[in-house]
Formats: sequence, structure tokens, C-alpha cells
Amino acid sequence: MKKLICMIAVLLFLSSASDAHAGTIGEKPGTPGKWFRGEEPIQKDRSKPPLVFVHGINSSSSTWFDQNDMAKQAVQNGYESAFIDLYPDQDMKKNGKLLAEKLKEIYDFFGRKLIVIGYSKGGVDTQSALVYYGAHPYVSKVLTLGSPHYGTPLADLAYSKGGSWLAEILGQKSEALFSLQTGPMAAFRSETDRLESSPMKYVTYSGSDWGAFGGVLYLGGVYLKSFGENDGAVTVSSTRLPYANNTLTGKWDHFALKNGSNMFPVFQNQLVANIANIEKEDDHESTEPNTDVYVRGGESEKDKTEEFDVEEGTNGLSIQWLNERKDAQLEIVAPNGDVIKNLTTTEASFPYEGAFSHQVQINKPVSGKWTIRSNSGKKIPYLLLVSYDSPLNEEIKGMTSKSDDASTHSSGLIKRLNKTVETVYFKDAQKGFQTHSSSAAHLKKEGAYSITVNYTGLTASGTSTFNRTVIRTLYVDQHGNIHGDIPY
Repeated sequence: MKKLICMIAVLLFLSSASDAHAGTIGEKPGTPGKWFRGEEPIQKDRSKPPLVFVHGINSSSSTWFDQNDMAKQAVQNGYESAFIDLYPDQDMKKNGKLLAEKLKEIYDFFGRKLIVIGYSKGGVDTQSALVYYGAHPYVSKVLTLGSPHYGTPLADLAYSKGGSWLAEILGQKSEALFSLQTGPMAAFRSETDRLESSPMKYVTYSGSDWGAFGGVLYLGGVYLKSFGENDGAVTVSSTRLPYANNTLTGKWDHFALKNGSNMFPVFQNQLVANIANIEKEDDHESTEPNTDVYVRGGESEKDKTEEFDVEEGTNGLSIQWLNERKDAQLEIVAPNGDVIKNLTTTEASFPYEGAFSHQVQINKPVSGKWTIRSNSGKKIPYLLLVSYDSPLNEEIKGMTSKSDDASTHSSGLIKRLNKTVETVYFKDAQKGFQTHSSSAAHLKKEGAYSITVNYTGLTASGTSTFNRTVIRTLYVDQHGNIHGDIPY
């Protein structure tokens, strides 16, 4: 009898230890390191691996069950599950360390290997946990949904000279956003891919839809479109790993990729299948400059005016003005004196959550100098993005590798192309120090360098001027190696 009582006590202790860090869905989410056990299936099938869901940047575990049926999909299909909270604003190394500890706990709790499903940055955090913090033994497979394995140019924009004012005032600058710049992610990929011991574990999914004009992901989609197909936050090419099973790109936007009804039926076969044949990817990200946008930004006066050129032959314009005010009181004046005041206003998304995007599309715009005015009534940061549908885009791209500061070149559509280069050095996620050198030779100190290249020029007819902006982030590691694409 005494022996039986001791055995019961031990079992109770082990049960309570296993549940010590596990909450239940419905409790308040958002505490880093806390994980929630999903509802148990009515018919538990131990041949099915438990599923662990990892959220993305600026989010929490609630992303899977708040206005999302992913948790319900898991239980309805007979899977045990867990949902974990990581730091919403920290880089993949800090989150990877925490996640590895929790994957060990969850593995011990369920008693068998896990499948991890990482959404957006959660997929990057998951690989960090496996590669750098020893979580490989607890995981049989990793599915990533819209994960920026090579970073996103939208993070580059948020740390650029023009784009950083608004990101900073909105509180979006963080170690997480900093780490998703294309330069730092190129450095992460270089090291991680070399250390990855189980590359066949990874399955990736990506989206290629960013919605229509006025949608919340329209800003990201317009900015990213010259980099290739994208979901409004991440390009398709960035979601793919060269050694992974890059299974499917669908007509999903970035938010739809985490939705249970959308995605569970798509990936459920991968939950029980062996890793399928790998789809080899030759290119991970566009290395050519995106020459279809013009970017300006800063801290505006009460009444702020910006100008931009529209060259002859432009088929269409997309103009977006971002700031903190829903009532921006904007007006756009065309070269012929026409005034546009009725802009569409929507809430902005990554990386400018908390801002409003005031936008308009113009077909067959008049060539010449356009003006946009904001009467905000007080000093507030702003960001202007002008996207051009123009035959000049490809022409500029073909000449950028040849142009020098204040130099003159000609091509079929261009008589002159000039450029200026502005560099901001970031020692960490918050502090930047501006330099003006246009030579890669000055990239010596370890850290991130936000490079903004401003192009101006004259069309071949000699009657029309144009302007474009190219933004990239480079990263210099401790050995002086430069990671990322130098845009000049």
C-alpha cells in the first residue's frame, strides 16, 4: 500500500511538472516563454505528431486563435497542439534561445517529436532554435508560412534615411525589425546554412497576393513588386530555402498565410508525409535595383510640400503619403494645375503599423513636376512613396551599374542619369550615424549600413526629367565581410 501511494505521488508530481509552464487557450497571451496546450482531440492518435505554432513579429500566440481557426483546425483533424509566446520585438537569436528551451519542455510533455509551424518571422526564429540552440532532437519537421528567410526590403525601407522617421515615432524600430533587413539576414543565412545539420526538415509556403488598391497590404505590395512576386510583406523568393521542400505558392496575402481554413487543408498532407522532392531554387532574392519608386520622408513642418517628377510616357502612378493622422488634409497638384484632394485612407501595415496610408492611383499622368502638400497642423513624421509604371524603369535599371556621381550617359530613352548616395550606419537597432561616401571601401565597421541611392535624370527628348530611389541594407560582419547587395 505504501509503495502504491509513493507511485501515485510520483505520477502526480510528474504531471504537475509537465503542466507547470503550460496554459490553456483563453488565458491572457503575450508572456514570452509561456505556452498554451491546445484542446485535446476527441480521438487522440499518437501516430500523429504534436503541432507547435510559432507567431511572427509584433504578435503573440493569440494570432492562431483570435479571429483565426487554426487551433480549431488542428483539433478537428486529430492533432494535439501547443501555441507559444516569444518576444514580439526581439531578433531570431534571442527568440531562438527561448524557443529551444520551450520545445524541450513541450517535447517532454507530449513524449514524442514535434512538428513546428512558424508564421512569418516565427519560421526564422524556429530555425535559429534548431541550429544554434540544439532543438533539432525534439523536432521532426518545420513548416514555414511566408517566412522572410532572406529578410524583406520593407525592413530596409523602415531603416532608410527617408523611411526611418515615421518608423521611429510609431515605435516600430526594434531588434526584430532590424534583424529582418536584407543585409543582416544575408549574414544570418551565410552562417546558418553552413551550420544546418538537418536541411531536409524544412517545408516552405509562400503567398503571391497583396490585394487591391486601398487594401491594408497595398503599401507593401506596391513597394515589393519590382523585387518579384510577394504577399504584401515578403517576396516569394525570400520565403524559399535552397535545401527545403519549397512546396507551394498560392494566391494568399501575408495575413491569409496564417489562417487555418486557408492553410491547414493545404499543408495537412505534409504533416504525415516524408519530406518530398526538393524544388531547387537558383535565386533567393532580386539583386537588381528596384527602379520604379521614389521615396521621400522626414519630420514635416505644419505645412509640408514635396515635389516629384513624372516623365513623358508614364502609364500610371501610385502615390502614397503615410503619417499618423487619419485626416491628413492632403492635396496633389499636377503640372497642368489640376488638384486632387479625394485620396483613399487606410490603416497601414508592416512595417508602419499605427500609421495611415493616404493613396491615389493616376492613369496616364501629365508629365512634369508634381506637388503634394500636407496641412497637418503640427510637426509629424511622414513618408512619401511614388511608384511609376513607366518604360523608363527597365532603362534606368540597365544603366545604374554604369553611372557615377554627376556623370552623363545616354541610352534609347535617357539622355542623362545622375546619382547621389547617402549612407546611415547603425551600430544597433536604434542609433544611426549618417555618412556620405559612395564608395564601398568605407564599409569597415561591424554593423548595418542603410544605403539610399537617389537617381535623377533627363529623358532623351530633353524635355522631361525623372527621379527614382533605390534602398538597400548591407551588413558587415566581425571579419569585415559585406553581406547583401551593394546598390551602386
